[in-house]
Amino acid sequence: MNLRTTNSKTTHTRLLPSAFWRLLLHKESLPLSSRFSLSSDFSVQWDRMKEHLSFVHLLWRFIQEIYYISPTLVLSIFVLRSLAGMETSLMLYASTRLLKSVEVGLIQGRADVQAILRAVCIRLACVALTSTISYARDQVTPMLETRVKLHFEEYSLRAKLRLDIPTAADKNSRPIVSSDLAWDSFTFLTRIFERVSQVSSQILIVLRQTNGGIIFTALSLVGPIINTTHGQNIWRKAYIIFSENPAYLRLRALHQLAFGDTYREGVVSSNLGGWIVEEYRKARQALGDVSDGSVHSAYRARKHPIIRIISRLSYDLPMLYWAAHSILFPNTFSVSAFAILQQHAQVLTYTFQLIHLDWTRATQCLTHIRELYEMGSVENKLRDGDEAYPSSKSSENGMSFELKNVSFNYPEAKSKSNAIKNVSLKIPAGHLVVIVGANGSGKSTIIKLLNRLYDADSGEILVDGIPIKNYRISDLRRVQALLTQDHVLYPLSLAENIGLGNPERVHDMDMVAQAAESGGADGVIERQKDGFDAILDPVSTARAGHLDKKKHKKLKEILEGLEKKAEVSGGERQRLVASRTFMRLFSGNIRFATADEPSSALDPKGEYQLFQRLRESRQGKTMIFVTHRFGHLTKHADLIMQVEFGEAIETGTHKELMARGGEYFELYNIQAQAFVDASIQ
Repeated sequence: MNLRTTNSKTTHTRLLPSAFWRLLLHKESLPLSSRFSLSSDFSVQWDRMKEHLSFVHLLWRFIQEIYYISPTLVLSIFVLRSLAGMETSLMLYASTRLLKSVEVGLIQGRADVQAILRAVCIRLACVALTSTISYARDQVTPMLETRVKLHFEEYSLRAKLRLDIPTAADKNSRPIVSSDLAWDSFTFLTRIFERVSQVSSQILIVLRQTNGGIIFTALSLVGPIINTTHGQNIWRKAYIIFSENPAYLRLRALHQLAFGDTYREGVVSSNLGGWIVEEYRKARQALGDVSDGSVHSAYRARKHPIIRIISRLSYDLPMLYWAAHSILFPNTFSVSAFAILQQHAQVLTYTFQLIHLDWTRATQCLTHIRELYEMGSVENKLRDGDEAYPSSKSSENGMSFELKNVSFNYPEAKSKSNAIKNVSLKIPAGHLVVIVGANGSGKSTIIKLLNRLYDADSGEILVDGIPIKNYRISDLRRVQALLTQDHVLYPLSLAENIGLGNPERVHDMDMVAQAAESGGADGVIERQKDGFDAILDPVSTARAGHLDKKKHKKLKEILEGLEKKAEVSGGERQRLVASRTFMRLFSGNIRFATADEPSSALDPKGEYQLFQRLRESRQGKTMIFVTHRFGHLTKHADLIMQVEFGEAIETGTHKELMARGGEYFELYNIQAQAFVDASIQ
């Protein structure tokens, strides 16, 4: 029994053999349970194929593109695939010759040595030929595979890098296909040639057989046809699988808590081991004897017993036919003929099953190719303008901003309220602005809107008196510098991590060293054995298999020493990221610099030095600092904005806000009180 609710597109099915799995199937994928239909699966696949006919030109483009990567290798692959398709038929032919020669010898009472030797030689020649074809393919395929993957990886890389942040975050608007899938699609296309060659050669051999070869083979295909066209298999359908069983979800959560490295320190320090084991035992008891076995098996188990009986009996049709044939025509009975036909039928049956599998994968292949080329044409959510920056209205002192009733919420946010609401603010060019407020109050969101990482949902932002959406985004990016609280390092050398603040001067080591000193990272670099060449987070390629803890200690030591990450503190990482920002400031192009909680992981001395150096570099720039620690900045600010729950509740200078005695006054005194009390003690 299945519980099912349907709408126009999907059917929601609970699979009771698994008890807690839920399955969502696309409506076109549903089996016809009301009647026995051999063509339902093929019709679904054919309908999908017709949907993709409009993208045939992309298939041709895909083949051409790979061909021009290496014409010789591509042609070699197709030829070798075609020859590989004949491999099974050649081996069957050789086996047939040998079997017939042996049977003739048994009937005549003496062996035909020459015939047997010829059959053996043919068999050995077939083995040598097929092995040579396989060897050649193994040599050619890796070379082409590497070239194809790198080609489409570069294509994917360009497509990915052109996406803005809102578009990249929206999974529905960025059909990203990996280079592995591109190669798999090409492999599928070459396999079609192999299947055509395979079927053609096998049919030719069957037609050469006597004593009902065609009828025998046709009956051998009845079973596979019934099984593949009416089989209940999820992998041929569009589906989603998930669980809602509380006990099962509890088990998985506890398992993740016990084995996840992220939680290890908290689990150990709080002595949670006993509690986790006890809770796991309770959840296991609540789950009872319910199986969490394969959903694929559970779905397949829904097939009606009558269908199973018919399906299994259909595989016995060849045997029943041969039994009747031997009774009606006893003089034509031959054990070797029966064995040969049986062998050919089995091979042809297996080939048919492979063809059906390829048929079901054809639409997937076309989908991958279509999405591959759609990557390069995905439309960004942020519309680019055509106004150059700087404009005739721009000031040499930096960017000026005006926010008019700006509201915004992140597209992926689950919160009902906006991240910022009806914010209005004017920032003159060259001003140093400090935005203060509690965590989650919307401070960082304002910075992202001014950097045009996102567009406001309502209201308007003006840059130098012109709507920010009118400017070319690349022009804005060129004159902006953003230092965030996310101290992320690239998997590159320390020199490149800093130098990429100014890509045009990334190899200027004098400028890199100066930026490192300004960001306070010179000490971090000096402590690294490889200095500027050190890579803190190297790309991981090392992996091992079948290592035994006791037998392979040396190999394990080598593995642990490979690609080892450098242990640096959060503050050290933040210094390196700050140095990257100074490298950008040194470019001479920057007119707007933002620092979003840039000292969250720094000690008080490091924080003071960072703010001091950033203020010293403000000439010709508008600067905005986001912080919840006021001490080093607010007294120097031209403008302070107090943000709470996404709204700007106070704006003014430090003196004005202190005199007003509002929220800023209260928060400032709370922080200052700690230092006053400490000095009294």
